[in-house]
Amino acid sequence: EIHAKSDGSLNWEFDLVGVFDAEDPAVRANTEVVLINVAHFDEARQLGKGKTGWYIIRIADVDQAKAVSADVDRTFMNSPDETKTAPEKEFALGFARQIGDMGALVTRILIAVFFTILILTGNTIAQSIRERVPELAILKTLGFSNAAVTALVLGETALLFVIGAGLGMLAAVSMLPVLNGATGGRFPPLFVEAGTWLWAAAVALALTVAVGLPPALRVHRLRIVDALAGHR
Repeated sequence: EIHAKSDGSLNWEFDLVGVFDAEDPAVRANTEVVLINVAHFDEARQLGKGKTGWYIIRIADVDQAKAVSADVDRTFMNSPDETKTAPEKEFALGFARQIGDMGALVTRILIAVFFTILILTGNTIAQSIRERVPELAILKTLGFSNAAVTALVLGETALLFVIGAGLGMLAAVSMLPVLNGATGGRFPPLFVEAGTWLWAAAVALALTVAVGLPPALRVHRLRIVDALAGHR
């Protein structure tokens, strides 16, 4: 209902002459469009004759995107057809902002989920250590040093977080083709870079220290006599 014909009708007739597709899922989202003869369309439409919705500019240096955008807008400043030029990412975010501040919403949800997972995991690990105090005391009796037992506790915590981070990243990667297809090309394709995997590993290690260090220090200071006496 955006473009009506000059007679007020909304019924457009076209001859389908071909269909195109792409093998790359990230590019396929950009093929979900209909290409028509612009001269025929411009002649038949009721409003906006001779005008264009937007132009796509390709520049050699992406670092100059803001400068080029400013130059384009400055060229058409105070003209009947002023422009608002922006990088593709910012242009796509403009559509998302029409729904709401998606960035702030997602950030709040992630913060809530993060602290919930942190509390639940910390409680689970602490409970597990409390239940295994006699076993850890026996390890010390057998000759394991305080550092070795402490490293064992931290290693178990790290394994838990690394496995969780790996499964989460794999789930995210597997969902990307579905999300890219669902956007219909209205947003730039999403993908996971190597830096994202490094960030996931860094977060897993940070959580290991935050959650595993308190019980590990408790085990480090654990006295064999007190541990065995309290769990007869």
